[in-house]
Amino acid sequence: MRGVFSALFAIVCATALSARAEEPAIGFVKTLSGTATVNHGGIGIAAALAMPVYESDRLETGADGELGITFRDNTRISLGPNSRIELKHFVFKPANEEYGFILRLAYGTLEYISGLTVKLAPDRMSIETPSFTVGARGTRFLVRAEK
Repeated sequence: MRGVFSALFAIVCATALSARAEEPAIGFVKTLSGTATVNHGGIGIAAALAMPVYESDRLETGADGELGITFRDNTRISLGPNSRIELKHFVFKPANEEYGFILRLAYGTLEYISGLTVKLAPDRMSIETPSFTVGARGTRFLVRAEK
């Protein structure tokens, strides 16, 4: 029975990873310390330097964790310890003038440094928290949301 479970788990992971390879990465892990997880399609994987992240991924840090992501439009975010965000929406297609970037900070701390999306389409970037939504307009700021 244990062998059957292991085989099924391997198939599910391989299917999720192959589907993930077909999606375009929206960014990459650039800095990492302590415990951090990238959850894609219900599967949590320990974060690693240079790991790609995708739309709808959930990023989490543990009590000792910090995680920095650089996105395709050069937006940069850093998560502090005990934080969770969801990468809800990302579109960066300058040739078609299509832009959009929505992050959801469930809890914890997030440092944000704006990239090209805000410069090219300032009304298309927002950070949602349980209490309010921040419309970023070409800036750098820190936001904290309680659990």
